[in-house]
Amino acid sequence: MLNVYIVRHGQTDTNKTFGINGSGTNLPLNEKGKKQAENLRDSFDINKIDCVYSSPLKRALETAEILNQSKHEIIVDDRLSEMNYGNWDGQDVQNIIKKYPQVFDELGYFKENYSDYCSGETYQHLADRLMDFWHDLINNHKDESVLLVFHGTASRSLVQNVLGIPKITLVGEIQNAGVINISVDEASKKPFLRYYNRVAPGEFFIEK
Repeated sequence: MLNVYIVRHGQTDTNKTFGINGSGTNLPLNEKGKKQAENLRDSFDINKIDCVYSSPLKRALETAEILNQSKHEIIVDDRLSEMNYGNWDGQDVQNIIKKYPQVFDELGYFKENYSDYCSGETYQHLADRLMDFWHDLINNHKDESVLLVFHGTASRSLVQNVLGIPKITLVGEIQNAGVINISVDEASKKPFLRYYNRVAPGEFFIEK
């Protein structure tokens, strides 16, 4: 059984102020974000992890380094980067809502056509690169526990597509330093969601 642990990075200043925090913003963790990662580290047995992957963005890589405690080489993969929101990256989301209300659905998420207004990445492109990563992951890791550290929208897109959920808006938000666990049966390649958005302090059942 392959066990995959997905962790969203700790808080950044843009998260704190509800800014749009895509791959065009490469901010480090703020002090709260570092503390979130440290709290998770204290609940998370890195010794039971066989391999660590991270997005190349600072906020994810810093979180991975805190969790990893220099136990493993961290493999940086560009496919784990956050969605690119084009020229909206780093802007206050409330200003975008006022100026472009037509691109938001009733739950406050970007509609599929949002990228027409900001030259951003499409949901389909995001899904394609993440699923390309996922297929490599399940083919290259057998009977292992793997840690992935990356981003909110990207994590939700991966969960949506791995589990066959019709729309990303049906996948709940994941908190900063929240953990998702998906196990994959090696014979059938069938995924099972074991838990979603667990945060420290808590128990994280890591299997070898």
